[in-house]
Amino acid sequence: MKTKNKLTRKEAIAFLEIEEKHFDNYHKSSGEINGEKIKGRWCFDKKQLKKWQKEKNQRVVYLTIGEYTKCFEFAIKMAYSVKSSHGTGIRGVRSEMQTADDFILGILAEFGVQKFLKDQFNIEIDLDMEAHPDSITAQDFTGIIEEDGKRDIKIDVAVKSSKWKSCWNVIPPIEYENRDRKSDIYIFVRVGLPSDHLFRILRNHSFFKRVSKYLIKNEEKGFRKINELDNIPIWICGYSYHKDLKKVESIPGLNFDGYRYVASVNEMKNKNSDWKRIINRF
Repeated sequence: MKTKNKLTRKEAIAFLEIEEKHFDNYHKSSGEINGEKIKGRWCFDKKQLKKWQKEKNQRVVYLTIGEYTKCFEFAIKMAYSVKSSHGTGIRGVRSEMQTADDFILGILAEFGVQKFLKDQFNIEIDLDMEAHPDSITAQDFTGIIEEDGKRDIKIDVAVKSSKWKSCWNVIPPIEYENRDRKSDIYIFVRVGLPSDHLFRILRNHSFFKRVSKYLIKNEEKGFRKINELDNIPIWICGYSYHKDLKKVESIPGLNFDGYRYVASVNEMKNKNSDWKRIINRF
């Protein structure tokens, strides 16, 4: 029997105001949204959905366009470094645009964690914003900034970024097993960066003048509008200790080539007491 506190899948999606694919991932893949089957149909408790939504809102910070610009400058430098072919794309070596997209997600996530820790716990993390053409730094936090200057951080921390719908922190063996690359803490972050972010930044550039009526003013039917790039949401989902990650050959919807070390969002530590615990170790 339906009650006002029990919502169908469709009603739950509308209540949370999130995309259907995202809801299904959070429910079926990570299990961070709980439901129960009643007469063969999934139902969701409204109070539990409100709790999930409140916890999410408490863990989302917003980066400004100025902060985005700093991140993109870093990404461009790395994309055009002498050793920029990190991974392969559909035509072999990844293009500069693909590489820049990979790097900007990562650095946006680091900026988000930095802002989150400052806003919520008044601790200021120092990030390495120097582009190193010949290497990628193993750890993402370079120190703690205090009144009398910067000091070294006492533990190794890695910030891992993914898209808004992703539910798993996936760590390759080299970043988990290698003594020089592994971390004590792995923080997982969802980055709400639109796929057309570069076009949004350039939408008012003279380069777009000829297509303005199609893609900006949206006066012609059959074309999507290039929106402005607003503040960028960064969702700090939680963290895992090195020992918490599990060695697997697959996660829901994805088989790995070999194995990886993983943790789902539902398994991560994300209470205020959890964050204070690792901050005390910084």
